[in-house]
Amino acid sequence: MEYFMPSVLSCRTVIWEACSLLIQRRPDFAHLFRRFQHFVTPPDQRNEVMGSARQEFDRIERGRKVVGPLHLRADDLREACSALPNLKDFEITFTRCPLDNDLLREVFDYPSCRKLDRPQTYSNLNAIIFALHGIPLSSFKVDRLPLEVFRLPAHRTHWYTHAQAFSSLDTLNLTLDPSGLQGPGSAFRAVNGLGRILQLATQLKKLKLAFHPYSSENSKFALSFRELFYDFTFKQLTDLTLEGVSCEEDDLKDFLARHGPTLLRLRLGGRGLAKPFEVSLGGIHLYEGTFKSLFTGLRMKLPKLERLHLEGIFECEHHDLPSHEAYNFYPLTNEDWEEVPRPKWVRSSRKTINCLPFEQYVLFGGPYPGNALTQQSY
Repeated sequence: MEYFMPSVLSCRTVIWEACSLLIQRRPDFAHLFRRFQHFVTPPDQRNEVMGSARQEFDRIERGRKVVGPLHLRADDLREACSALPNLKDFEITFTRCPLDNDLLREVFDYPSCRKLDRPQTYSNLNAIIFALHGIPLSSFKVDRLPLEVFRLPAHRTHWYTHAQAFSSLDTLNLTLDPSGLQGPGSAFRAVNGLGRILQLATQLKKLKLAFHPYSSENSKFALSFRELFYDFTFKQLTDLTLEGVSCEEDDLKDFLARHGPTLLRLRLGGRGLAKPFEVSLGGIHLYEGTFKSLFTGLRMKLPKLERLHLEGIFECEHHDLPSHEAYNFYPLTNEDWEEVPRPKWVRSSRKTINCLPFEQYVLFGGPYPGNALTQQSY
């Protein structure tokens, strides 16, 4: 009697083909396939991939040490910026992978792997703000700005002194990382300092404030708009994006209502710190009030509103009451209001929905759509 013993290679081939077939039917499982692929790859090939990634990382690290921190060349940076008479748009990001290696790019998709030297980041950002002093910018964007920089008196004063260029801005996009704050007192001082800087941008037409807490990727940042702005109003604001915020309904509604005479487009929520295969995490949390009351109020307080977009996990408190609401929105458009294809991570088991019924309710009225869509699971 003969027994057939499949080789390791043939087993890997069968598994590979089965996984490939599964991915064709369920694209949202692609991230699981990539993880499994690491284990079915032959050892010599796997070592080659890992070695290549390590060499690329070491090369970048050596180059970074040779160049040195940006803040040590603050005068050179200011001279360079001053020599650009047409400089109008400035963007700083710590969230784009600077490497071409596929494995390192995949690792970078996980927010927990994006390490940040926070004290050095404070100093580098200070050098940039110093270099931009007196330059009439049109747009300024920072992705992953440590919020605690506005709590520390020396850094806060430096920004307030040299951020006078903000007075010419029509677009300001700040994605803030509050994970360096310790306790409510620290958060209050940071929010107060941030508010002082924001109020320098008196000519703003487009504003985005997003909070991405890297220490707790699924959480929202507790924000009081009264503490941030008091009664300040951006007189020309047409576009507003708020993401990753936990707030009171009335506080949020009052802030939005102050901009009712000019606001045309409103985006609440976003991707947050979601991995490519996860649902959007950057929604809105109400620790007091309901979304039904919020959206009903906006119908009357934002008479010029043309577009409303919701993305991420939206939830209010009082889970045990009939007024509890929870929604899981997938995006319909990007931040430029261009339509985007339905994300691969959308599937029936997650009960994700789009925001079109809520947009129509706020703009045109009718029955509140949340009555049939509450208690979404995610």
